[in-house]
Amino acid sequence: MTTIELRDAAVGTGLAAELPPVSLLLEPGAPVLVPVETSERPLILSLALAGRINVSSGSVLVDGTRDPARLRATTALVDTPFVAEPASGVPLRLVVAEELTFAGRPSRRADVAAFLESHGLVEYANVPMRAVPARDRVLLLAELALLRPGVECLVVTSPERHGGDPAAWFGTLAAIAERGIIVVVVTDAATASTLEVTA
Repeated sequence: MTTIELRDAAVGTGLAAELPPVSLLLEPGAPVLVPVETSERPLILSLALAGRINVSSGSVLVDGTRDPARLRATTALVDTPFVAEPASGVPLRLVVAEELTFAGRPSRRADVAAFLESHGLVEYANVPMRAVPARDRVLLLAELALLRPGVECLVVTSPERHGGDPAAWFGTLAAIAERGIIVVVVTDAATASTLEVTA
């Protein structure tokens, strides 16, 4: 069972730190909510969790060892602003086609249709991404990320920004985590508090 651990991982120091020290142990089984405030820190934490940036102090470990290459190979960023966020005006079917290509899968019209049908998303095929409900958006992007070879961990960034009931997309992520996937949700404190109370 793969684990990912942050031990006092930080970017920068003091009051001006881009990311103050964070300690987390991430395992499969249930989504982990990580509340982070300010507009920049969710992105910075997500990039650190996925091995896309180096922390300036502390450590990020995979199964107890420093292995940035393995971390990058096994971790997928999901809907992370500026990094893994689909353009708002692009139809959902084109997003699916592109992600299937990234995953090394066939991406013809029939393949896209089959993927959408298997996840109950056919009705959104021609809908721009900005109009896809939050729960369905999270489901779509998470399942597409899992098609990439070797992905064992999903880092979902700020899903609350798309509105809707957080419990809906959280339930989707909980079902994915039960399949043996590490799921970490970087969100704001208010959303994390709401979900913890609901649970």
